[in-house]
Amino acid sequence: MTRRRRLAALGLGLALAAAALGWAGTGADAPLWDGSVEADPDAGASVVVLQWNICGAAHQCANHGGTGKGTSVARLVNEVVLRHPDLIGVNEICRGQFEALQAVFKERGLPLRGAYQQMHGNVPACGADSSYGLAVFSAEAPTGPPRYRPFTDTDGETYLAAGRTEPVLRGLLCLPTRARGRGLTFCGAHAGTADSQLKELHRWFDDPVAFPPATPVILAGDLNQQPNEGSLAGLYGHTRGEKDQHDPDGRFLEADERNRRWFKMGGTGGVRCQDPVPARCRNGAPTAEDGRKIDYIFATEAHFTAPRAVTVKVPESDHVLYEGVFQFKQ
Repeated sequence: MTRRRRLAALGLGLALAAAALGWAGTGADAPLWDGSVEADPDAGASVVVLQWNICGAAHQCANHGGTGKGTSVARLVNEVVLRHPDLIGVNEICRGQFEALQAVFKERGLPLRGAYQQMHGNVPACGADSSYGLAVFSAEAPTGPPRYRPFTDTDGETYLAAGRTEPVLRGLLCLPTRARGRGLTFCGAHAGTADSQLKELHRWFDDPVAFPPATPVILAGDLNQQPNEGSLAGLYGHTRGEKDQHDPDGRFLEADERNRRWFKMGGTGGVRCQDPVPARCRNGAPTAEDGRKIDYIFATEAHFTAPRAVTVKVPESDHVLYEGVFQFKQ
C-alpha cells in the first residue's frame, strides 16, 4: 500500500475508532497534585506542557504498536481534551501512533501540530516500516522547520529485534513555535544513562547561535537520569547534587522543583534539601514505575517563573503522564 493510501485508510479507521471506541472521558487515576505553590503575581500567561513516555511498542506495556482503546494513543487524546496543553513531548512512539494522533487531533478539532523523528527502524511491533522514535506537538502553528540532533555517544546500548542487533539511537528534537502568542523553542529528548549525552545537551543549549539567550526554551523528555546525578548540573540552574563535579550552571528551572513533599527524598535519586528548607530543590515526584524520577520538563529561568507539576499514574505505560505549568515572565 502506498504511503498516501495508507494514511487515508488510517484517517478513516481512526475516525471510526474515535466513535466506536470512545475517546472522550479520561478514566485516569485522580491527578496527584505534588505540592502547593503560589503563583508569581508579576508573571504573565501560563504555558501547559505534557511529557509522556508512552511505551508505544515495549512488550511490558499495553500498546504493542496499537492506537485504539486501551492504548497510550487513546489515553493521550483523552488527556489533551482534559488538560488543553500548549506543548506535548512524547517518547517511545511508533510512526503509526504519531500519525494516529495527528489524525485524531484533526478529527476532534484539536489544534495540535506535530513533528516526528525516527530513532529506530527495526521495531516489528510498530508495523510495516518498524519506525520508532520521538515526537513533539504544539497547539500553535510552528514558526519554522523541526531540527533533530542525535547524540554522538550511544554508550554501547543495543537492542535485538527481528533477528538483528542494532545500536540504541537517541537525540533531541526541537520545534520553533509559539505558546500563548509568544515565540519559543520547544524540544523533546530521549537520553540514556550515559553522562555524555546530557553533557551534549548542556553544550547545545549553551550555543548562542542554536539557542539564542533571548529565545525562551522548554525541554521535555525522558532523560533516564535522576536529579542527584552530576549530569543534571548542566540543566538545573540551582542546588548542588551529591554527584556534581562543580556547581550547577544550567539555564533551566524544572516543573516539580517546588514540590516540598519530596525535599527530603535524598537517597532515592533526589537531592536532599532541608535545614533550612529552600523554596526550590533538585528533585520531585517519581515518574517511572520503579520509583525513580527520570522524566523532566525544563524551562529557561530567564523567561519563565512559577513552575508547578502534576503526575498521573495510568495503566498504559510504565511512566506517569507528567504535566508541567510555567508562567512567562512579564
